[in-house]
Amino acid sequence: MPFVPVPEPAPQTETFTVVVNDVPVRELLFALARDAKLNVDVHPNIAGNVTLNAVDQTLTQILDRLARQVDLRYEVNQGTLVIGPDLPYYRAYKIDFVNMSRDTKKTVSVATQIQTGGQAGVSTGGGSSGGGAGNNNSTTSIESISNNRFWETLYYNVMAILGHEAQGGGGGEARLPSSTYVIPNAESGVLTVFATHRQHAEVQAFVDKVMASAQRQVLIEATIVEVILNDRYRAGIDWSRLASSAGFTLQQALLPGTELGGSQQFFLLNYADRQTDGGALDVSVKALSEFGDTQVLSSPKLMVLNNQTALLKVVNNEVYFTIDVETTSTQGVVNTTFDTTPHTVPVGFVMSVTPGIYENDSVMLNVRPTISRIDRFVNDPNPELARAEVTSPIPVIQTREIESLLKVVSGQIAVLG
Repeated sequence: MPFVPVPEPAPQTETFTVVVNDVPVRELLFALARDAKLNVDVHPNIAGNVTLNAVDQTLTQILDRLARQVDLRYEVNQGTLVIGPDLPYYRAYKIDFVNMSRDTKKTVSVATQIQTGGQAGVSTGGGSSGGGAGNNNSTTSIESISNNRFWETLYYNVMAILGHEAQGGGGGEARLPSSTYVIPNAESGVLTVFATHRQHAEVQAFVDKVMASAQRQVLIEATIVEVILNDRYRAGIDWSRLASSAGFTLQQALLPGTELGGSQQFFLLNYADRQTDGGALDVSVKALSEFGDTQVLSSPKLMVLNNQTALLKVVNNEVYFTIDVETTSTQGVVNTTFDTTPHTVPVGFVMSVTPGIYENDSVMLNVRPTISRIDRFVNDPNPELARAEVTSPIPVIQTREIESLLKVVSGQIAVLG
């Protein structure tokens, strides 16, 4: 059986050493073409002097350095080096991103209202109470807004790059309406840009960074656990005991004023055995059983792109009815009519997650889990219903919700509760 021949080494690229000081660029281009044994065509508009110190560099490297001093563009076509002015031209960039704009708005609010009978009227930032039988209102609200308009933002960013470059650039740039410099086609994933070669290099570097960041994604595994504490731990879960379990280390910082980049403002569990798929979550859930009866309400897994909001909703739409009773009397005859209106209330588990994914394997998360259940029913106290001997049970919904912004490293477990 014949042996596979050893591959021949690639031919070495010829290098040149050029040391010039304030010489006409046309003379230097002719000298380079002669030494490289290439034909050369130089556009008559190429002018200017250059200063260069290049030691053992290829022809392409030297021409790139010259293009940064003089507005020129070059190409090698069938053994001929063609030099022309760096005039704008169209170039299409492939942008692999879905044609979609997403706006997410999340609001968490708590409001209380207490009937008061004071005489004085007082107004504060947190609430107000009026004279006589007034109200004491207290409201706390957190509103989170995330606008993801990829194509629109990319368009304006590239326009800004071209505008900044045009202020300091030179070389006879053609005048076009601003809308023709950047032409996005989101349906086909193509961005066409009208710019000089120097500007195209800036745009390409920007597009590469944007796509590398926009296409990062993270797998988030979450477990929602309800713990009914036993008599020994009525005061709550002792997280230090959980940290002493095999394989766990605990980080926590509850002091105010701690920087986010240092100690985290929440619990972090580090699990030593990261080789086991999902082992850290399973072990941590089992460790919680020491403090009482545990019940896993949900174990979602979400694959989310960078700065995109994922929503998981597992609910039952519970139905209840409200009844309006209207009683009329006509010539001694009493008529009672009932008007029934159905209502639905979602009961179950809802979680939204928005990740920011960074190059150092750290992830900043905006997490909002919500658990709701029917606690009990109360009857509608409408006296008309009582007179008609009709009961209308209305559900009382118990809601438990957390909204937090936290930063974790890949492999860590964040504990919220």
